[in-house]
Amino acid sequence: MTRFLLCTTAPLCLAVSAAAQQAAPPPEEDIFAGLVPVVTQSGGTALDPIVVGSGTDNVASDTPQSVSVISAEQIAREQPTTINDLFTSIPGVTAVGSERVLGQRVNIRGIGSSAEGDQNRLITRIDGVVKFYEQYRMGAIFTDPDLYRRIEVLRGPASSTLTGAGAVGGVIELQTREAADFLSGPEDDFGGRQKLSFGTNGNEALSSTVLAFRPAEGLEFLTAFTYRERDNYEDGDGEEVVGTNFDATAVLLKGRYSFGEGMAHSVFATYQNWASDAKQAEYAQTETFEAFGRVDRDVDDSLFVLGYDYNPPENDLIDLEVRLGYSDTEVIQENATNPLGIPSSLFEDAEYGYESWQLNVMNTSFLALGGTEVTLAYGFDASRQERVGEATSRKFPTTPPNGFIAFQPGGEDENIAVFAQAEIVTPFGLTIIPGLRYEWETLTPADNNTSFGAGDKVENEAFAPKIALLYEVTDAINVFGTYARTERLPVLDEVYDGSSGNLDLVPEKAETWEVGLSYSALDVFQSGDQLVGKLTYFDTDVENLIARATTSDPFVNIDDATYKGWELEVAYDSDLWFGSLAYARVRADGTDDGGPREPLEGIPADEVSVTLGTRLDRYDLELGVTGTYTWEQDRVPTGDETTDSYQVVDLFATWVPPVDLAQGVEVRLAANNIFDEAYKPALYLTDNARGRNISVSLALAF
Repeated sequence: MTRFLLCTTAPLCLAVSAAAQQAAPPPEEDIFAGLVPVVTQSGGTALDPIVVGSGTDNVASDTPQSVSVISAEQIAREQPTTINDLFTSIPGVTAVGSERVLGQRVNIRGIGSSAEGDQNRLITRIDGVVKFYEQYRMGAIFTDPDLYRRIEVLRGPASSTLTGAGAVGGVIELQTREAADFLSGPEDDFGGRQKLSFGTNGNEALSSTVLAFRPAEGLEFLTAFTYRERDNYEDGDGEEVVGTNFDATAVLLKGRYSFGEGMAHSVFATYQNWASDAKQAEYAQTETFEAFGRVDRDVDDSLFVLGYDYNPPENDLIDLEVRLGYSDTEVIQENATNPLGIPSSLFEDAEYGYESWQLNVMNTSFLALGGTEVTLAYGFDASRQERVGEATSRKFPTTPPNGFIAFQPGGEDENIAVFAQAEIVTPFGLTIIPGLRYEWETLTPADNNTSFGAGDKVENEAFAPKIALLYEVTDAINVFGTYARTERLPVLDEVYDGSSGNLDLVPEKAETWEVGLSYSALDVFQSGDQLVGKLTYFDTDVENLIARATTSDPFVNIDDATYKGWELEVAYDSDLWFGSLAYARVRADGTDDGGPREPLEGIPADEVSVTLGTRLDRYDLELGVTGTYTWEQDRVPTGDETTDSYQVVDLFATWVPPVDLAQGVEVRLAANNIFDEAYKPALYLTDNARGRNISVSLALAF
């Protein structure tokens, strides 16, 4: 707690001083954005928001794909510790591994596991830059949820066209905060927010400071700093879950300059860093077993984006976006205890990491052809990724003199892709969205790889076409269908692993059919209310799925794997009441060499989540409850553990006092798992989830 106080004192004093000097209206987007169905200029509403990751800015109900949007208001309400905490009420999206900040992975529609790399099957992007990390018994993404204003989850491979071939499960788009979120209007030149929060289970504490500046017209800057710490939490039985303690810092710096006629030109830069220095933490952050012992682990994750946008107001053929991104994730491990004395390079002092450069160029053209409107997005991607796994000591004779770690083979992945997607809106209510992506990939092993020579390069290519149809039955009802075929290319880990690599792997081929129904209407039961919903059925068949039976077996292409399921999202909002419902059901099985079909690993349990809430304007209060019921999961491969059903109830409350009482103040309460249920989610593998936790946050906007 001493470190927490030291980290929060200076930012808090600055925030209070700034608030005293300048009293500005609070930012609408960040703190006071509610669920009231206000129609935006783009046509979306808070319940039916604009989806930008699908290629064309459409409201969610008009997007022929299963999508969910997590707003800044939802992030603030749920007071998450990690990004995975936000996916509880998103159908088809499940946290994998554990609640440890270094053990976070995601599963979408049954795609995603802690036991093997899922690179390309699921794509996570931060401000358009792909983020991925794979290491034995470690998580895949390291960041703080308080840095984000919006998260989009696009399920299924339809997003492969614009984001990358192989996204069988889908794409998660994270958008960091903008300076405009904290400036109440175009005339404001300074604003910000100081937030403090505390959680009872594990004594979790957070300090988050955001400052926004507009020193001149068209010029904006934002700086954000968070510090978060937690002791080991307790599960519902009151048992301490060892190794769940951590402390971490996060920094976000952004700048944007817009200029020219109609501010048609815009250049911007983003820098983000997340760091955690864990002393004698559990070695295994996923599939935790005490036999692996402890280790000093220093994690440093950085992201840099340099961008240019050009959108001349009088030219519908040009809307150019250029993004140059750099991502670097580095993990330094030292002083492993190795209680069993296992002679393995697992316990060597070592350096692990991923470093990548990414270039994305896309232009969007709009054409009006009679009564038909056509929006065409096209461009190219280029990337170079370097994977590092190198022992820096020789405690055991199994480690080669050159430091090569067999289960973390280094190498380079070079990729070039071209893509095009059109949205054709006809005058009779039919929208057609064809898309095509073509990728070339070259994999090269690291020089220190003793299992594969420098000449063992692997080249592959992927072809990913799709077609989506949406028909407007009425002003409120749409029906849609999508066919997407994508190819997931083998990755460095699967090809060059010292004991499990396979140079002869062929790309996975996935075909997905989706059909669905969406509904969105205002003034349904009373004036000013809104009801939205989307029901989706999907069927994905994967040929040549890359997998292995155990961690010591080689990677092979499995004959066939099938994933099927339903997803349902419903939300309602009025002046007094609001609520939502989310349901997901996934079934999956596969066969190898034509043998009998068996359930696949990594399939989440069926789950339904219901939220009900009310606004008491007289007291400036918003109150609500969320109940989640998860069914038993006994459809597992032979020998795997089944999990029991469970139910969790959460409460939340928000108080925004009137301006004349306390301008810019917001108080939030979140009581999670209020009945202290002891349970283990199906994809947590070993850890029980956190027991009862009561979080309180105080935010001051200025």
